[in-house]
Amino acid sequence: MHVQGGAYNFGTPCNLVKIRKQGGVEHRRGNGRRRKISNEDNVVLGQWIRRNSEITSKEIVAKLHTKKDLNVSRWTVRRQLRRLGYKNVLPRGTPMLTNEQKERRVQWALAHKDDDWNRAVFSDETSYQLFRNTICRWSKYANKETKPIPKNRQKIMVWGAFSIKGLLQCYSFRTIMNGRLYVEILQNHLIGNARKQFGRRWRYQQDNDPKHTSRIAKQF
Repeated sequence: MHVQGGAYNFGTPCNLVKIRKQGGVEHRRGNGRRRKISNEDNVVLGQWIRRNSEITSKEIVAKLHTKKDLNVSRWTVRRQLRRLGYKNVLPRGTPMLTNEQKERRVQWALAHKDDDWNRAVFSDETSYQLFRNTICRWSKYANKETKPIPKNRQKIMVWGAFSIKGLLQCYSFRTIMNGRLYVEILQNHLIGNARKQFGRRWRYQQDNDPKHTSRIAKQF
């Protein structure tokens, strides 16, 4: 018997038993409780998610019960999905294009594929809204999870332009952009900065937004 510090040390006898049985004292994997979701079930989970990426953990639990005769909780499903590399995320919104719009874009790209874009200036505008409730959370009490949001949220519009030489300028405003405001932005924030980069030899590229093709914008 080996006594250390007034107490019996169980480490040495246990290590001797390990050495006799497995030739070393390293921890042997697989001694714990086996997971309910097997590798074969992992393949099935991946197939379900590829077919429907918006499937919920409750729906997966129901499908495992009916199709695989496997009873697990939705928390077990979520833990297993995290082990497989899946995350519960909120997808970014992207504009939806019709087939006609896609075809027009392809034809435009083919017609201008040989253009020299080294002296081109591109611009666009977008909006930013404060206190947007678009972030997913992991919580033990999902039904009680809240986020205080002001009734009148601030929204800011931003116009920006860039070229191969870098950013020209960004301009922020809070009113709705129309043709008149668009022309004012071009006069005050585009022309002077573009001439600083390219002199008088440059081209301006924009999309076919209604305010870009308005009468006052075309006259400008």
